[in-house]
Amino acid sequence: MFRLIVRSKRDKDAVEAMVSRFYRGWDVRVESLGGARSPEKMLERLVELGREPGFYIVLLGREDSEAARFLERRLPANFVVHVVPRARVRNARLEQLMAETLAARAKFRLALTWCSWGYCLGWRGETLEDYSVGPGFDLFIGMEGFTRAIERLSGARIGRNPVVLKASNGLHLVYSGRRVKARITIGEGSRFRPEVSVRGDVEPLDNDLKLMLAHNKTMLEALVEASKAFLKTLGDYDTIVVPWSGGKDSTAVLLLAFEVYGRRKVRVVYGNTGVEFPQTESYVEKISSMLGFKPIEAYAGIDRILGNGNPLPTLDNRWCTERKIKAIEDKIAEIADGRTLILVGDRDSESFQRERRPPVRRSVNIDATVAAPLRLWSSLHVELFLLSRSIPLNPLYHKGFYRIGCYMCPALRNWEIEIMITDSTLYLNLVGRPIFRKFIHNRLYRRLGAS
Repeated sequence: MFRLIVRSKRDKDAVEAMVSRFYRGWDVRVESLGGARSPEKMLERLVELGREPGFYIVLLGREDSEAARFLERRLPANFVVHVVPRARVRNARLEQLMAETLAARAKFRLALTWCSWGYCLGWRGETLEDYSVGPGFDLFIGMEGFTRAIERLSGARIGRNPVVLKASNGLHLVYSGRRVKARITIGEGSRFRPEVSVRGDVEPLDNDLKLMLAHNKTMLEALVEASKAFLKTLGDYDTIVVPWSGGKDSTAVLLLAFEVYGRRKVRVVYGNTGVEFPQTESYVEKISSMLGFKPIEAYAGIDRILGNGNPLPTLDNRWCTERKIKAIEDKIAEIADGRTLILVGDRDSESFQRERRPPVRRSVNIDATVAAPLRLWSSLHVELFLLSRSIPLNPLYHKGFYRIGCYMCPALRNWEIEIMITDSTLYLNLVGRPIFRKFIHNRLYRRLGAS
């Protein structure tokens, strides 16, 4: 999915040894800059290599730190420049080179600074306050429901469309300009409300998404073209399948697939659990009508199972996920004809397991290849990509959700639970459903010791 570029042949030998040990099955190519030393010569060589769309990681040693700063302000978004904490790359142990490559991958999705007109993808502007890059971190836009929730919990105005850094241990930094306006701690499976702290000394700013799109078009399209190039390296397939949930990631993959393979060749399988939010059901109908395709439904029947008195799924027993996956795989096996490619919306920031999984793999249960073209994207990239194609986001994101699932998902965080019970439209849509009432009772009352 990406290429690794180093300065010299000896550095290349060391990195190739690391790739051989830790990146088997990833098809990672390693190239050198032919020993170029000056930043200008390095840039000239990188521009030449970058004529072919793709994702490029430039690993340099500490002695080339100045060159790294020069390069990262001049290269497009499909390039990442990362300094290994050794004088030369070849001086690092293989385990350290693996860890540094993992850190470099995170920079693809987390490269963001503040420019005079607003947020800019890449490292061209001012560094954001308290900003850090780490495995598992993500970026997204705090839509109107997100800011309303903060304002309701804190009583302070936040500003429209802030950018949010989802860091570790549930910490979210909400930015107003280059400064942190609010800190939120969100728990998974927690029975308590999110913790919100808002700074009164930071002026709330409104982020204009149209302006952000206009100024970041070139950088965003560099990532899009890199993902398209990745798909084109996979070769020819008879059947292209996109499992679609109505969430932003699978919708973005759907668009990429249409742009690369054409709409006639792509089969879209909608995974309907039976306990989807009404907003998601409407969104699936709206987008399929907009784009002119008819999704093939894979019904998991979770509503029927729960309606027969079976217990709700839990974080330790997510039997619902197994049911959904099986329904989708059975439907794909039914419609597949010849060589089959399944395109999924997996991204590095979603889990440790997905971060380590090769971007191209064989399916365990059906005869198909599975590929993840968004692996190096952030939620912010996905949101901007959809908006750049005039595709609206699922209304639940505008309500303040970070991810889209079922209305009784055990992985729903206390943030989404707070929104579900305080947003009148959401609550009224769901309160008439016995499964939802059982789920909310379990989450809000039973754990608090209520009778």
